[in-house]
Amino acid sequence: MFNAQRILLLAVLAVFTYYSAWARYKPKSWSVGDRNEYPASLTSEGVTIAAQPLYTDALAARVFDKADMVTRGIMPLAIVIFNENDFPIEVDGLSIELINGQDRIRTMYPNEVVYRLFKKNPSWTRQKVPQVSRSQLNADALDDFDQKFLLRKIIGPRNKGGGFLYLHIPDGKDMVTYLSNSLIYIPNVYRRDNGTRLIFFEFELKPAIR
Repeated sequence: MFNAQRILLLAVLAVFTYYSAWARYKPKSWSVGDRNEYPASLTSEGVTIAAQPLYTDALAARVFDKADMVTRGIMPLAIVIFNENDFPIEVDGLSIELINGQDRIRTMYPNEVVYRLFKKNPSWTRQKVPQVSRSQLNADALDDFDQKFLLRKIIGPRNKGGGFLYLHIPDGKDMVTYLSNSLIYIPNVYRRDNGTRLIFFEFELKPAIR
């Protein structure tokens, strides 16, 4: 009887701890700054696109309420867009790549990111993330990561905007060295008024590494 009560108590405590960790997630505000705040950038055809990697836990924690995000294998990459044209543009976030040698890294979706960040075992696994329902994820975190996700971003005339990609940098890499030798490749930028594709953007990340 005593053992049964003890097991039940431990189970209740485990569930309480699990959901308490979820409840503590508090979304943080983020907005696009001035153009001169982003040293890693390129301007073409009246459009400036910049990238800002949050490559340490401390940097990532300024935007996301998770103290060990980079340690758990996920680096947020801010992509910010300044449109000086008289027509709106659209940037396809899913096509953006971080390139380093043979590595061509694209973003993960918010549901996979949240699953990996809040699972009990913090170590990275190459196994495919299982299909999980929203009720099995931290809903507050999922909403925050989803709202900040650069899926397809439309920027109006004479306006600015942006969002985040969620990248897994290969294990065992020195982050500063790796990113300092990486490029950002943005192939799909379109005019929204007539559908014309603008020239691709490609630039070094090194100026953003301090």
